[in-house]
Amino acid sequence: MTKGPKDPKANTPASPGQVLDRVAARRASQFVSVLPDVLPAASVSILAREVISRLAQRGSVAAGGASLASDLADALVSRDDGAGMRLTLRAIAAGTGVEDMYLIHLAGAARILGERWSTDALTSSQITIAAARIYALMRGISAGMLPEALPDGRHAIFATMPSEQHTLGITMAADLFRRDGWLIDLKVGRSHDELIAELEQSDFALVGLAATTPRVLPELVRLIAAIRVTQPHARIIVSGRLAEVEPRLQELTDADYVSSKLDTLRIVMRDLHDTIAAQPGAARG
Repeated sequence: MTKGPKDPKANTPASPGQVLDRVAARRASQFVSVLPDVLPAASVSILAREVISRLAQRGSVAAGGASLASDLADALVSRDDGAGMRLTLRAIAAGTGVEDMYLIHLAGAARILGERWSTDALTSSQITIAAARIYALMRGISAGMLPEALPDGRHAIFATMPSEQHTLGITMAADLFRRDGWLIDLKVGRSHDELIAELEQSDFALVGLAATTPRVLPELVRLIAAIRVTQPHARIIVSGRLAEVEPRLQELTDADYVSSKLDTLRIVMRDLHDTIAAQPGAARG
């Protein structure tokens, strides 16, 4: 699929008030704060590694970027919970574009933190705190980032959890959406890394994830966090049996929407897609 021209406004310096989605940042902070209470310690540690390693692989260090990345890395492990956010907003106010902030400086900070962790300069506890702050910061500034191009027509990716064996429900849902005129890319039977790799090559703006039982919650949280890092423009919807039995599922996963009701999902996904498509800079492929 041919990519459209990149929006020239995507990396234009803006005021902090224009680029910071405080609601998304606050919700992300709440999300990471409750995880230690609902997930095993090992799952929380895996999630921290996921955020740091995925972000570290993004972008590249440009001339003049190393200093800010180093300062950010220091701020993200300091005792001041808001130091990283303030440093980021100051850089944006001084003229750093949002995409540069994300793909150069924040990604560079993640690489530095990963290197320090690998040499035991940081403890697992420190890297977990840093990952939580990075996630909230990333969610706060990524709201203005758009895909380089959108396919024509309404479109979405539907996927099952890597460990899920039951695919009938999501296959039926994909067929119903297709009859409604949607372009649905159905992905079943993928491993975590395979699914993320395929999503990175996609320009779809909506991702629907099906989850059936509470046992998949740790991998669902990890998967959504990885999508947030690699596809910051994506909107994520969770459906399936788990949406019925876990009333706090949206809070526990940081999904954009959660529902097990197909009619509701049809309305929500249509509205989400049309909102994204109507944003300035959302070019068509």
